[in-house]
Amino acid sequence: MNAIKNGIINESTKLFKRSKYKILLICIGILTIALGLISNFTRGLINVSLSNLPLNVLSILTNILIPLVIFMAVADLFAAEQENGTIKGIITRPISRNEILISKLISILIYVTSILIVTFVIGLVMGIFFGRTQIINIPEIFIAYVVSIVPIIPTTLLSILISQLSKSSSSSVMLSVLIYIIIILLGIIVPSISPMIFISYTNWYKLFIGAQMPIKSILTIVGLLMGYSLVFFSGAYALFEKKEY
Repeated sequence: MNAIKNGIINESTKLFKRSKYKILLICIGILTIALGLISNFTRGLINVSLSNLPLNVLSILTNILIPLVIFMAVADLFAAEQENGTIKGIITRPISRNEILISKLISILIYVTSILIVTFVIGLVMGIFFGRTQIINIPEIFIAYVVSIVPIIPTTLLSILISQLSKSSSSSVMLSVLIYIIIILLGIIVPSISPMIFISYTNWYKLFIGAQMPIKSILTIVGLLMGYSLVFFSGAYALFEKKEY
């Protein structure tokens, strides 16, 4: 456990110290503020309500921005280190490759969580400041943000799997984006398979909003996402373990 803990600290430090990831956090915060101000001064004419600002921004994050951030982070922590040879220094430490993979995975999820925290806090503050968000809705919004992390896990693991097949960070990003788009298009072109595609559940947090939660549907989705996560993790680990550096 200490090896994984130290690995998480090292990998997280790599991400948070890079200028582009600091700028990304700032830009996403500015985007949230901009949407809130536009909504307030246009009285919701752009279909973004201040009362639902955190949820509106969450939809943008889970469907577009976070997958792109994940693909970039995976490319930097996996493909780029394999490309420039810095991974050699990591695997020579007293830590298994399995622990290295888990450390990098958790570090990416920590960064994604920081994005969610920033948008959650800014969205709530703006909603409360302009008198549009009721205190009673805050726990529901918080739960929506917490559970939105679950569908992000298989997406991250798929990108890690793809990075093991890529020769450079740029090809890792492009291939991840391409495959992600193909999967989305498959769900649109063949609607019958959409319920079986993990990407179809990026907005599953909506199941937790309302008077009643469909427990059976939630458990089914959790099982599906866990299945995809295990498959992608197994594939990524098998390739990562066999690679020679």
